[in-house]
Amino acid sequence: MGSLRDAVLEVESRSLAMKAPGHDNVVWASAAGAVVTDSAGRKYIDFSSGVLVANTGHCHPRVVEAIQRQAEQLLNCYDAPHPLRGPTAARLLQLAGDRFDSVALLTTGAEAIDAAVKAAKAYTGRYEVISFSEAFHGKSISAASLSGMPGTRRTVGPVVPGSIVAMYPTCYRCPLDLEVQTCGRRCFMAAAETIRTNSTGKIAAIIVEPYLGAGGAYVPPLDFWNFIHDLAIEHDALVIMDEVQSSFGRTGTWFAFQQLPIVPDILVVAKGIASGVPMSALISRKQILQALPLGVLGSTYGGNPLACAAALATIDVLESERLIERSGQLAKLFLDRMQQWPREIVGVGDVRGMGLSLGIDLVVPGTKRPDPERALATVAAAAEEGVIVLPPSGSSSNVVRMAPPFVLTDDEAIEGLRRVESALKRTTARPGI
Repeated sequence: MGSLRDAVLEVESRSLAMKAPGHDNVVWASAAGAVVTDSAGRKYIDFSSGVLVANTGHCHPRVVEAIQRQAEQLLNCYDAPHPLRGPTAARLLQLAGDRFDSVALLTTGAEAIDAAVKAAKAYTGRYEVISFSEAFHGKSISAASLSGMPGTRRTVGPVVPGSIVAMYPTCYRCPLDLEVQTCGRRCFMAAAETIRTNSTGKIAAIIVEPYLGAGGAYVPPLDFWNFIHDLAIEHDALVIMDEVQSSFGRTGTWFAFQQLPIVPDILVVAKGIASGVPMSALISRKQILQALPLGVLGSTYGGNPLACAAALATIDVLESERLIERSGQLAKLFLDRMQQWPREIVGVGDVRGMGLSLGIDLVVPGTKRPDPERALATVAAAAEEGVIVLPPSGSSSNVVRMAPPFVLTDDEAIEGLRRVESALKRTTARPGI
């Protein structure tokens, strides 16, 4: 008789669209805190946060209670006012700072990116949007048109007119084959030249992630943000900061931009906002969002009572349990351990990240050539060891990412890292390396 896991996978294979490799190593049955239990009752340390949504941990009791309480009263009322929508927007503005005074509540990250771009185009009266190589902004047609990942863009051609992709500073694997110490940031000059030669002079916005999430965990040098600021001034363009992944404490502050020398005109947030309940938001200024016709920012599920209840409870938990401070402590623990791996583990080319969003760049030993097979094998081996990591990321699918919940204990972190190390070492001896 087959296992329940096999039965679940068989049923899914008959009725669901195919999923990308690396997602089906564990059949999740339940989760609490930083621990996932599979269909056979085996427990795993979670280093994924269910793709960066469970910042407060899985099924935090206070979030669950808020959802249960709201579910008994009202689930959805489309765009009608309800008691939680205004307070949710007010809390977001309080956290984001004085630059912002208006919020639009939506459902998914891609939907929010679409809305941000529409608002920028309406406000400026222009239609071009600058994005960057290796960026990922979502899977809808307009969001994928802005992606700098070839695999994502190939699914939407022809892309939305006005989508211009410029070079991002992926310093470990520099497209210009330069060294950081002597490069003079020539990637900035290359990006500016790409924009100059491809723009018609109708630039509405520059959209950028504070670090590349799905693009391989790259973190740009700090002076990149001065370049973005100057670029926006030069073209009188809005800056859209895509913090779908990086917000709500993931980088050690409420929002990643709060650590950078730049304040965006439109801030896009999702994932960690409601601990797993679908929700996203635009945080901006009234004159920008009100440039759109009335009703354009409405959404069937946007700002629904259940999502607002989850978001308010999530923010309360992050504040009262000091989980954002905890995120910073865990990030240091992870990086201190991970920085040894390129020296100690064959084929680990680089480790990098911002806060608790971290990546392991796996390469063919002695080179910087990506090793996607090793990355996929490492994800599977990690599951066998009892730790869940994110499926391979980056354009070459060779970066294994980790993004644990903030409620992870030190003991869980240390044990989980030991298991990841074991998985990395187990996959070094594959034939063909």
